[in-house]
Amino acid sequence: MNMELIGAGFEVMLFGLGGVFSVLILFYFSTKILLRFARKINAKREQINT
Repeated sequence: MNMELIGAGFEVMLFGLGGVFSVLILFYFSTKILLRFARKINAKREQINT
């Protein structure tokens, strides 16, 4: 096997893993932000109802 081909394969693999983990991190933070907004809205509704 050609070592350049193996190096290119590792480079593509690293880009793929980086993309997957960046999407997972983005999903985690977007979920946290949406939960914070939902809790804030729910707290305001409870104050209005009481």
